[in-house]
Amino acid sequence: MKNNTDHVRSKRKTLTTREYIRKIGVKYLLLFLMLPAFFLFLLYMNYTMIYRLISENINYKANATLLEYCVTLDDYLGPALNILESMSYNLEDKLKTMESNSEIRKYLVRETSTLDESQSLITTGIYGYINGEYLDGSLWQPEEGYIPTERPWYIDAKERDGDITYVSPYTDSQTGDRIMTISRLLSDKKSVIAVDIKMNELQTITESLVPSGDDASEVIIIDEDGTVVTHSRKTEAGKNYLETEVEPYKTIIRKLLKEGLSEFNVSRDGANAVVYSRELEGGWYVLSVTNESRMFARIFDAVRNSFIAGFIGTLVILQVMYIITKKTIESEDYDISLSSVSSIYLLMYRIDLKNDTFEEINCNLLTVADMVGDKRSDAAKLIKNVLTLRSDERTREDILEFVDLSTLEERLSNINTITCEFMNPDKIWNRARFIVAERDEKGNLESVLFMVELIDEEKKARERLQYLSETDRMTGINNRGSGENKIRKQLLTGDGGMFLLLDVDKFKSINDNYGHGVGDKVIIAVADCMKKAFRNNDIIMRLGGDEFAAFAPLVLSREGGEIIIDRFLNQVGRISIPELLGRKVEVSIGVSFYQPEDQFTFDELYKQADECTYKSKEIKGSVATYYSRE
Repeated sequence: MKNNTDHVRSKRKTLTTREYIRKIGVKYLLLFLMLPAFFLFLLYMNYTMIYRLISENINYKANATLLEYCVTLDDYLGPALNILESMSYNLEDKLKTMESNSEIRKYLVRETSTLDESQSLITTGIYGYINGEYLDGSLWQPEEGYIPTERPWYIDAKERDGDITYVSPYTDSQTGDRIMTISRLLSDKKSVIAVDIKMNELQTITESLVPSGDDASEVIIIDEDGTVVTHSRKTEAGKNYLETEVEPYKTIIRKLLKEGLSEFNVSRDGANAVVYSRELEGGWYVLSVTNESRMFARIFDAVRNSFIAGFIGTLVILQVMYIITKKTIESEDYDISLSSVSSIYLLMYRIDLKNDTFEEINCNLLTVADMVGDKRSDAAKLIKNVLTLRSDERTREDILEFVDLSTLEERLSNINTITCEFMNPDKIWNRARFIVAERDEKGNLESVLFMVELIDEEKKARERLQYLSETDRMTGINNRGSGENKIRKQLLTGDGGMFLLLDVDKFKSINDNYGHGVGDKVIIAVADCMKKAFRNNDIIMRLGGDEFAAFAPLVLSREGGEIIIDRFLNQVGRISIPELLGRKVEVSIGVSFYQPEDQFTFDELYKQADECTYKSKEIKGSVATYYSRE
């Protein structure tokens, strides 16, 4: 790949011994004579400074552990929270359209059955108390006397009034798994939706944050009732510290929950320990407990050893100091240039907005440096000229709008930085950034920093992650979540279109008779047929198993739809999988249309196509049934 950066080159100057002595002079001789005393003085200063740095290190380590845990917790609970958010959104629609509990139960059962392996942490499916009735997506029937409104998942959700609620974990008596419920109150203030998730992996993650053999540290998650959700010491999980008399946990829970402290000291095993905490969503707290004295002991041992080693090393330092100092002087100018070259920014300028002037801080692009020269005025004009030269035409309009200095005051009114990503002429991604440098007494902008950095690898990594999150891994088309979101957004445009559902006829018998490997080939083949038959702007997705769906914008009639569907059925008819021994792949299709004037929800559109799919299954062969509103 061609490098898009014109590096500034500098030449290292070599000093002669005479030049070296002239530059060092008396200072070097004094330093040579005073080195032993100076070294001891430095050790003393270092010893006193270590004490302060240790405390800062403990603080940093604890907060880093807490931050790492919060990120890990978000990643772990993310899929379940996304499901709960999605289900809440869909159930709100159903409550608004006054669907019956029977229809809502069917919906919960269908959604529970489509949960794939990425949601394996969910144990029993989706359930809740809706429209005055307990509904369970896993078809579990509660025992006599079961009152859902008296269950913790319902009571806690009511108390949090619409926020995501984490219910105190419990141990399943049959499996021994630690289970936790997350629930949420819907907008009618009576209905609650919930899912159960496994906590075993979260316990393992908690234990991993404390290195093996480190008995000076602990990581704990406690809920607002004092119950230990997870603990780096597994035996502590499930205990209620509000009821314990054991120290330091009795003091920890008092200072955390009753006094509201987030950082404090406690006595642990006869020594001082530092506790840091961070509040999480759902009424949880994550704590880091570090035995301060043991940390000090290890570091002070190292300091003592450094005294001994340092004194001996002084003799060696005296011998090599001449060489080191000489090399340092020779490299002084070179290091300054190298510092600029190694900077993450290709260019950096400080812009005075009131006077329309600028000052160069760093510039590693010779083409830009040549353009700017010794200029210091006309900042607004010059920055546009630079970005016109350094941007690809596909992103040029966006970046030129971004560097319009006349609108910076408004865009930076409530924030201190803004960014814009653009491609350079070599099709390599860069990021431009404005950062507030100064404001006047009234808060108006006086000066900003403008900089450009290379982000090509970062950009490609983000795009890859987005592709993986939105794509069905087996077929390469949209997965259910991304596909439904795209269709919902398309419906809001008011253009309308054709929606269809389809599944493979007698797919179970294919799996049973020919094996799941052949079944996977059938699914991939049907997806390939959809890619070939549908248009580039059509939305195609795999719902799960052998079920697929598609939305074709602006196709508003059966006549228009048949062109696409016939093309798709022709492709299906050509599917040839040797392992099927001549058996034809056949599909059943249900089709419904969303007209520009329609106001019903996506769920209703889905229901219409679903009904037609069942009718198609009653007819042998690949058949499409169209929904009629008559």
